[in-house]
Amino acid sequence: MTVGRNDPMDDRRRFERVNMPDAAKVYITDEQNARIGSVKVLGRGGMLVKTEKPLMQGSHRALYLVDDSEGIRRELHAIVRYNSEEGTGLEFENLEPDAAVEVGVIIGKYYAAGAHQ
Repeated sequence: MTVGRNDPMDDRRRFERVNMPDAAKVYITDEQNARIGSVKVLGRGGMLVKTEKPLMQGSHRALYLVDDSEGIRRELHAIVRYNSEEGTGLEFENLEPDAAVEVGVIIGKYYAAGAHQ
């Protein structure tokens, strides 16, 4: 299958993404509040997370995005797209409006600090 100009798969890389500084305390947890890893890159379509151990590619996960400095703890649903040395790539599934707003708050905070790609 060829990805064309109007194909949604082509648009996923057009989403603004921000590199999270090492000092950022943005991370994900599971439903039991166990820390899974630190968010390294965050965008409207998903995130790159530095995990202790790889997550199963293709699995659907219920996760919580946490930014203690903003008081954010938001449930997200994501698909594990890949694992690499840099981390685990997660694509958001059906991002709820409240979750989208909070993801945007975090992106805006670090975008303003010059961490955008």
